[in-house]
Amino acid sequence: MKPSITEKNPALADMSIEEIQELLKEKQAAETAEKQKKRKDYEDKKEGMINNLGDFAVGLRNQMLDLKAESFADMAQFRLEMLEYGEIRGGEKNKGSFELKNDKYKIVFRSQVNKCFDERAGLAEAKLKEFLASFVKKKDKPAYDLVVTLLERNKEGDYDFDLINRLYKMRDKFDNPLWHQALDMFMESYSPYGTAQYIQFFEKNPKTNGYEPVVLDFAKVKGAKAIDHDKTQTEA
Repeated sequence: MKPSITEKNPALADMSIEEIQELLKEKQAAETAEKQKKRKDYEDKKEGMINNLGDFAVGLRNQMLDLKAESFADMAQFRLEMLEYGEIRGGEKNKGSFELKNDKYKIVFRSQVNKCFDERAGLAEAKLKEFLASFVKKKDKPAYDLVVTLLERNKEGDYDFDLINRLYKMRDKFDNPLWHQALDMFMESYSPYGTAQYIQFFEKNPKTNGYEPVVLDFAKVKGAKAIDHDKTQTEA
């Protein structure tokens, strides 16, 4: 037989029901206060961690913006000096690619003209498919399949210039005005719309004597420990 509460706590035997109820309220209040304190400590820790990491990230973002602005300005200015000394050749609007390096670092500047196909490309594709259906599909299935493959678009829904260029190199494969017109329309629809510039940084590895990229992409940085939900850490 289990001992009663009063047997476990003899002091309770001399207390009135009101006193015991009051003691119970005090106990419940103390437990509630302890839970609230733990919850507040948890919320404070979470808030502090969010703000700490967030401030860190924003600070790095601002540093990268400063780096981007300063590096493009410095490289553009130094490019003019390189042109003056004949280290590089001047091109259209002096927009080319070059690199600078020493025993510690290498900095690569790249300039790329962005181009795209305009609405005439859609008309060219329709004309090309008309030709394929009428003159190629039944007579030369391999050629038909190849041309259809070269007309495939990328994930953004755009034509791939390299594929269209391969298609254009097949211009002499068919002696048909419709075929020639379609290919010419494709090439005429391809035009520049702006210039994109890039700067990449590299650090010299003394062991290999080669240059390795200075990774500025958060997702690609190696060396940090990622969380493993099996309670083992893996390198991120």
